[in-house]
Amino acid sequence: MEGERKSRPIFTAVRALVPYAETLAWIGAAIFVGRASELLAHPTAFFVFGAAITLCTWRRGRIAGLLSAILGAAGLTWLVHVPGFRETASVWGFVSRLVMFGLLSEGVAMIRRSRDAAKVRESELARIATEAAIDRESAVLLARRRQEALAVLDTLLASSPVGFAYVDRDFNCVLVNRVLAEMNGVGDGGHAGRPLHDALPVLASRLESTLHKVIETGQPMVAFELDDVRPTGFGRASSWLVSAYPVRTPDQRLLGTGIAVVDISERKQLEGQLSHAMKMEAVGRLAGGIAHDFNNILTAIKTYSQLLRDGLPPDDPRAIDAREIQKSADRATALTRQLLAFSRKQLLQPRVLDLNDTVAEMERMLVRLIGEDVELVIHLAPESCWVRADPGQVEQVLMNLAVNARDAMPDGGVLLIETDNVMRTGHELDDGLGLPPGSYVTLSVRDTGIGMSAETLGHVFEPFFTTKGLGQGTGLGLATVYGIVKQSDGDVVVRSTPGRGTTVDICLPRLAVGDAAAGPRTDDPASTPNGNETVLLVEDDESLRPLMRRVLETHGYAVLEARHGKDAMRVATGHGGDVDLVITDVVMPEMGGRELAERLASARPSSKILFVSGYTDDVVIRQGILDKGRPFLQKPFTPQELLTKAREVLRG
Repeated sequence: MEGERKSRPIFTAVRALVPYAETLAWIGAAIFVGRASELLAHPTAFFVFGAAITLCTWRRGRIAGLLSAILGAAGLTWLVHVPGFRETASVWGFVSRLVMFGLLSEGVAMIRRSRDAAKVRESELARIATEAAIDRESAVLLARRRQEALAVLDTLLASSPVGFAYVDRDFNCVLVNRVLAEMNGVGDGGHAGRPLHDALPVLASRLESTLHKVIETGQPMVAFELDDVRPTGFGRASSWLVSAYPVRTPDQRLLGTGIAVVDISERKQLEGQLSHAMKMEAVGRLAGGIAHDFNNILTAIKTYSQLLRDGLPPDDPRAIDAREIQKSADRATALTRQLLAFSRKQLLQPRVLDLNDTVAEMERMLVRLIGEDVELVIHLAPESCWVRADPGQVEQVLMNLAVNARDAMPDGGVLLIETDNVMRTGHELDDGLGLPPGSYVTLSVRDTGIGMSAETLGHVFEPFFTTKGLGQGTGLGLATVYGIVKQSDGDVVVRSTPGRGTTVDICLPRLAVGDAAAGPRTDDPASTPNGNETVLLVEDDESLRPLMRRVLETHGYAVLEARHGKDAMRVATGHGGDVDLVITDVVMPEMGGRELAERLASARPSSKILFVSGYTDDVVIRQGILDKGRPFLQKPFTPQELLTKAREVLRG
């Protein structure tokens, strides 16, 4: 080891002298030629050595340099009187000295050139080293950026809502992202290298022919739907939007197939809900379209039957017939109201009602609604259950709950409806009802159906949430129940256990007996109020207008009659006395009820307005009748209802 260390400096010095070896050879040659010429002083020796040097110089391309060096050396020798120039009498000695000085000059030039060449080589080596370092840094940076791009791509694939897979030409998985694995009901990871039918069996079973076609034709298959896909572990079917496309190299060599999958189940569900809602809207438009004329007809039937009853003794068979006619008209009215409630077109007018009576009146319809394989059991409270609510709303609540119960019992069962009066003290156990202490009426609807899980219970009141199949429900049933109950200052709670049925408990504030009995019965002739004021009756229905006039005049009112708004303005202008009350239809030709009311407000500001209409709530709302709290009476109505409402408006 020590010998190696000592020899290293020697070798280093030798390596350092290698570039100057040629120069040293030239200097040695010059000395040797000079000395040989002096010693031998023979022409032959001079020419031999001079020829060798000249040949060497010519081969290296330095003849011009050598001649210049010889001339320079000769001149220098002559100027400085080199010793030996005079001492040497021989011409050959003189020439040998010239050659010697030329060689020495060439040697010095060669030293300079060697130094310059060494610098050039060092500069070139430095440049090469710098370029290599730059290339190396560029390669490292490129590799880093490539790794970062791959990491970003992995992140994008992992977090993308679109399922993605890449399979080779033999249908072996190269890449499967997390979303597609979850859509197929399999775990994430470990799919690379596995056959597609093993890694993603659900997708492979539906795409096998498509993937073969893509590989054979080299053409993509874009945006085709797969319906009723049932991945392992999923309780409901899904719908997928799938695209399969060939993956090629830049030189168009086919590598495999890319697969992109989007879960469109929610979109399909929304499309179904929209379609169902459009159907419901069509039903509502149909119902609303016939409601006006149908309600006018029912108003005439109910009014004439009431007039017949009023003109006959109670035990007269004709009075009994008239009462049956009126009952049939009442059932037709209820049927119209239920149809409008189902299509959400009913005008909402809360009033005092006995919940027991409403449930009892709905029993026959509920029996037809739930079918023969479901037994309906009704337990009503022994005392009246007075609440303030819209009868149509209450009927809609009962229908929605009955339909849900029927659908939860596909093999039949029992539907139990109960009413009760309860007193809440505020110390009850947590029953889910957020109500203050007080007196309440409860409505409980129970079924013996399949029940619901805790997760489903957390969404039952959300609009458009449904557990039913596509096209079998809107998801608005319980959401509508919730809204109706909340509007009536009550609360609702749903309890359910899988396999043990569902119970829906509704609590509404109970009215005191005095409050409930405060209003007179409108079907009692003895309670029908009379008057002596002047009434302007504006009605475009030729069969209904004289009938309403007859009822009003029978009970003491002076009636002015008009066919539409313009006719009413003419009559009001021509009448010299006061017009205490204007009873006008909302929708009429020539001029509607709202415009008539606006003109009369300036012409006769003391006149009070009562609007009547057989149209549904959306038409009345568009006419701006309800938004200002104006008095309104919905057709069909009885004579007592008309007279009671007129008296109420006149009293202010």
